[in-house]
Amino acid sequence: MTSTTEKTSPGAVGQRPDTTQSGPAPARLAPVDDSARPVRSSAATRYDQARTIDSRAVRQFFAGAYSPGWRVAGLTSRSAASHRRCEAGLLTIDDVMVQGRMAFEVPASDRIVVIQPRAGSIGVAGGQYVGVDAPVLVADGMSCALQCNGARFDVVSLAADAMHKVAADWRPPRLAQTHFLDWRPRSRSAVRAWHRALDYVTLTLASADTAQQPLITAGLAPLLAGSLLECYPSTATEQDLTDEPEMPESLKDAVSFIHRHAAREVGINDVAAAVHLTPRAVQYLFRRRLGTTPTEYMRGVRLSGAHQDLIGGTTSSTTVTEIAQRWGFAHTGRFAVLYRQTYGQSPHTTLRQTTSSS
Repeated sequence: MTSTTEKTSPGAVGQRPDTTQSGPAPARLAPVDDSARPVRSSAATRYDQARTIDSRAVRQFFAGAYSPGWRVAGLTSRSAASHRRCEAGLLTIDDVMVQGRMAFEVPASDRIVVIQPRAGSIGVAGGQYVGVDAPVLVADGMSCALQCNGARFDVVSLAADAMHKVAADWRPPRLAQTHFLDWRPRSRSAVRAWHRALDYVTLTLASADTAQQPLITAGLAPLLAGSLLECYPSTATEQDLTDEPEMPESLKDAVSFIHRHAAREVGINDVAAAVHLTPRAVQYLFRRRLGTTPTEYMRGVRLSGAHQDLIGGTTSSTTVTEIAQRWGFAHTGRFAVLYRQTYGQSPHTTLRQTTSSS
């Protein structure tokens, strides 16, 4: 293999590019000695580095650096990559720089992964451009396909247990585990909060002192886990509307009714009848208090239920059509469009990934 890992200083890992530039520096990356090996220490953090201009080595490296391995395609004679990793307990942050064109297929895993663009050109499946301010979530059965051209990005990998603990400490969940409900951030302010948290973590890990401060290091994973829960809709943040003390009782009853009957053929008239209000009054409550409509809210609950069934199913035991109809989606094509808009991939892809990993 042309490239492997080598010990690097904490300061090198924490460096960040100027986000105003169009891509990484044009200097070619030289291969490092095959005899180099990652160095483990008793410190609170571990730093590794790899770089290569060999296409075969690039594919081998990314296949082995992640579990499941990333698949790399679309390389040209000018493609090159560098990879700097910092491990700190339940948290791993990689600084990846790509020269030339390169495509990554990022499979779903049991960890929570966020791709944070820093510079250059990065697109996701479907041809959507991702700006330097837009994190890309890969979690809960969701995969990701990246198209890069002269790009630099962070790969933030977090153990799922870290998120489950933060969610449970904040508010005991009704579900055994916390799951994300949408790959799109909740708001621009939530994205800015994520950026502030990530910048703090990377600057902290860049300090040489941090390696000898395990108590500080131990707090970084929970910080990012909490930032992600604030940034993206999840069962931790969206499930407890009925427990809000300032929520009108009629709205609590409406939300509870929707969750109990989401898999049945019910509409706004049924919701209104259940809470003894007119359909217009129910519409007003949802708009005023939740910023959505009863129909949109019910659609989100149904999509979440279908997503969990797709993650828990296999192609030998069920089909996308069966799951869609089970959750009130009569037209599979329309369901597929809504599912892709919410989770960033087709329901067939989610079901196939679950089958291949089982």
